[in-house]
Amino acid sequence: MRTIAIAAACLTLSTAAYAADATKKMHPMTASAKANRVLPLEKFTCRTGPNDEQVRLIVEAVKGRAMEFAFYSRLGTRVCSIHSRRGDGATQWEDAQGTTGKALIKLFTGHALVEYTTGHVKVTFSDVDRMHYCGMYGDLNGVVEVVQKKPECGMQGLFEGAGSSTPNAPAEPAPG
Repeated sequence: MRTIAIAAACLTLSTAAYAADATKKMHPMTASAKANRVLPLEKFTCRTGPNDEQVRLIVEAVKGRAMEFAFYSRLGTRVCSIHSRRGDGATQWEDAQGTTGKALIKLFTGHALVEYTTGHVKVTFSDVDRMHYCGMYGDLNGVVEVVQKKPECGMQGLFEGAGSSTPNAPAEPAPG
């Protein structure tokens, strides 16, 4: 009796597998359909650079929309940290009209543009006051990119203008 039950189960499973293969052969998924597929949840994370000059980015996207990002950078002893989540009360998120995957985040000073496509996120910072988020003078302007399954971030222009002396910086007090 046991042998008959096992044989029946094997026959059922093999028939179901054969039917699934036949369906895939009749209706194959095109390359464009695979590329446009929206995943329910995607988490991106990357790190670039040695410990004294590094950038980290973490982004979470749900159903094709970026929902949260965290940016961290370090230049010597200077550390910068920006975190934003939709509805957090400290930032305003606006989705771009007519396009999916783009969101403009108004920070305390300046803004960040998050561009999401399946497997790729690009964050562009514009006129973000380093004093508020980093405790140093200057503005944060630059781009960080993260690609799914790649540990390294792509970055451009993040450390420019991060020096301690700028025209707006107050002069050091005279010793004595």
